[in-house]
Amino acid sequence: MTRFQTVEQVLAAVQARFRPEKAGDADVVGHLRVTGEGGGDWTLRIADGRLTIAPGEPHEPDAMRLEASREVFLALANGELDATKAYFSGKVHFKGNLRQVYRLMDLFRLERGD
Repeated sequence: MTRFQTVEQVLAAVQARFRPEKAGDADVVGHLRVTGEGGGDWTLRIADGRLTIAPGEPHEPDAMRLEASREVFLALANGELDATKAYFSGKVHFKGNLRQVYRLMDLFRLERGD
């Protein structure tokens, strides 16, 4: 199993696992903020069956937002931390429609042991 060392590695894996055939008419904008050294802000946009990931904050005020420290984000990506526990313990901050997040998870190939 590959262990992610950087946020950029995680984002590259997210891009590679995107399944455009499942996207349909999805039109979603997300803001990822990772704090601490090696962190930053990224805009993730799904529209027209494509996923784009770009540095910076989105302009849309209603974009879903996820914020975590670099350590927490990498622990989540590496399967070392449960997302629900991280959210309820205050390690992850989320703003947006959780129902939509579950729908979006189907757009990515997430394989066990990957």
